[in-house]
Amino acid sequence: MRARRPSDWVADLGGRHDLETEVRSALAAHPDMVLLRSSTNSLDRLDYQLEYSEQFVELELKTKNQRLSQGWQQLRPEVREADLFVVDELAMRKITDAGRFAFLLVWDAPSQRWALWSSGDLLVASRRRHTRALDTPAGKTKGKLLFDISEAGYIGTSLEGALDALVIMAGHLNHWWQDIAPWPTSGAVTV
Repeated sequence: MRARRPSDWVADLGGRHDLETEVRSALAAHPDMVLLRSSTNSLDRLDYQLEYSEQFVELELKTKNQRLSQGWQQLRPEVREADLFVVDELAMRKITDAGRFAFLLVWDAPSQRWALWSSGDLLVASRRRHTRALDTPAGKTKGKLLFDISEAGYIGTSLEGALDALVIMAGHLNHWWQDIAPWPTSGAVTV
């Protein structure tokens, strides 16, 4: 696994605005949610703030743009490469800080699918932690978490299906959060 280079950001950010616009439009059009604010340029908020059934909900959008290099696969050999997804620790801290009504929505471009996790799903999901070196003069490092997309609360091919799943999940979160039973298994929400 090679160190991250500044040129990698060009590839990562390419097409980002189109996807953000697509998600913002789908959220605004969803009959069960009210899009309160889009904060995709904010460093302090998750990407979207919503209202569902008088409940404040936040959504973070991430993209898996390409297949991961062999080095990532070696860190989680038990997971199919197509199911590996890397999230930086800072994003996870922000989602955790937003509370139980925070969600992570991932567009997995290589597999042409959407994956949705509630903060509870992320809390109980299997993961591997890794510290990656950045290609900077100061030699800084960045914390990364490797998740298995197949463990997401919802996986599907349409954005609308993912947003419908968000509504279903949000409607159950208080019960799931306070119940003594184990957190629902991955894929428990079907649309």
